[in-house]
Amino acid sequence: MTPGKPGEVQRLRRCCQALICAFLLGPVASPTQSAAQPVDDPRFREAYQRQYEAIKGVASDMVVMELRDRVELIASRGSQVGAASNYPRVRGFESTLLQGLQKVVCRGPSADPARPSPIMVERINAAATAQHLRTQTSDVAELAALAQRLLDSQPRERWCALRSLDDIR
Repeated sequence: MTPGKPGEVQRLRRCCQALICAFLLGPVASPTQSAAQPVDDPRFREAYQRQYEAIKGVASDMVVMELRDRVELIASRGSQVGAASNYPRVRGFESTLLQGLQKVVCRGPSADPARPSPIMVERINAAATAQHLRTQTSDVAELAALAQRLLDSQPRERWCALRSLDDIR
């Protein structure tokens, strides 16, 4: 194949580079795709329920640690040994999630904890998107269950006064 015009070679080169990047990076969900997480999907609900029940009776500060560990695991997927710390991404996720949930929880009705809330899923996805985390359905379900347990553990006025999840006891 011989391009007819000088600009076509550069355009063809850019196109090939874009295709290679797309192949190497794989599919990336846009915020609109991730916000449409199907909370009624049986696999999603099963993962949510399993995680929600697994942490029943666990101290709130330990649920915060579990949430951080889960986000750290998601953030480090595919990373190599010696890669930069994911601590800023974990804390950024946590901060974005807390602020997003406070906007909803402190102004609206309470959610049914036994059932994954579309609003909770939306906030999880927004926090993940803000930190460029690639979440899978099971990740979102487990994070939603952890966040719901945290909500359940705090009186509403305490939750609305939190500045950080570090303040949860």
